[in-house]
Amino acid sequence: MKKLIVFCTIGMIALVAALFVINQDKKQGSLGIVIPADEQTHIADIISSAVQMVDRSQAATAPSPYRRDVHAKAHGCVQATFSVPALSDARLRHGIFAEPSQYQAWVRFSSGDTRPQADGVKDARGMAIKVMGVDGKKLLPLEQDAQTQDFVMINSDVFFIKDVAEYAKFMQYQAQGSKFGYFFNDFNWNIFKWHLRSLYLGAKTLKPAPDSLLTEQYHSLSAYRLGAEQFMKYSAKACSSNTAVAVSHDNANFLRQELSANLSQTGACFDFMVQLQNPDKYMPVEDTTVKWQPEDSPFIKVARIEIPEQQFDTQEQNQFCENLSFTPWHAVKELEPVGGINRLRKAVYNGVSRYRHDKNGQPMLEPSGWCLKLDGSECSVE
Repeated sequence: MKKLIVFCTIGMIALVAALFVINQDKKQGSLGIVIPADEQTHIADIISSAVQMVDRSQAATAPSPYRRDVHAKAHGCVQATFSVPALSDARLRHGIFAEPSQYQAWVRFSSGDTRPQADGVKDARGMAIKVMGVDGKKLLPLEQDAQTQDFVMINSDVFFIKDVAEYAKFMQYQAQGSKFGYFFNDFNWNIFKWHLRSLYLGAKTLKPAPDSLLTEQYHSLSAYRLGAEQFMKYSAKACSSNTAVAVSHDNANFLRQELSANLSQTGACFDFMVQLQNPDKYMPVEDTTVKWQPEDSPFIKVARIEIPEQQFDTQEQNQFCENLSFTPWHAVKELEPVGGINRLRKAVYNGVSRYRHDKNGQPMLEPSGWCLKLDGSECSVE
């Protein structure tokens, strides 16, 4: 009888959550940028919560270094090239996509949780790309002369929190170590006060680990400018030629093991694509829980990421990767992140990165190439 009650309760929650998802996707609102008056207050609260999470994670894993507040576990940081062809469509020729060129890049693969955990646990998987040698004034005031352009993605196409105000509430619970307190309104049994749609979308991001990180498709979740007058989202889709190498999933770090074994034998590639906002469809900038449907605006390939055969799993390269900072705000104005979640990222990513770098006694510097030094010194030429 108890099992039947639990089953019926779960079924009811799933049904209500599904209805919330359907109804929310039908809602209309502004497609452009709308900044709430109290947003900065919420962002300050979120930074405080994020720092608490970093401290708590470090205390639990000491004497390890201070890690990122999310995507704490790296599976590998690999060398890549980012090649932009000549694009015939003038709508696409902005920022790094303005002229055909090939750039060196670093690609960091990760899992999304706040602490390193076994790869078999359901989680989001991340792909962060740092393209180097990119000219143009950058958006971060202290890094205007940096030569990097970052693209930050996970293997899900929507976020589970719609705006900064709701994310502030979510982070308060996370900082207290309560993973589900936000979704169930501090476990209040009034179901109408639960955040069921966020729970549904959040659960969808927690996926079983793929056989290989090189066979996934990764998404930006949030929107960006592409030039002055239009918005986009972007995605990196694995080439069909990428395959997985068989490794034991009993290994807590099998994603790193597979990535290492795979790239020791051959290279891999991804198509980098953009999706332009269609003003005639509901493709909002401010609400990251709404999927931009491909049938309303198909993805367009604008670059190719090539990851050559390599050996990456060394202590020096892993440490180098930990000292890197990835943020979508490493960008020029033409590729500016937009929407509340991106405005939040600007403050939180920068604040948490500076905090953990300071705690670890490491400077915050941007790389200039594949050299494993961030202090400006030249690598020796062999």
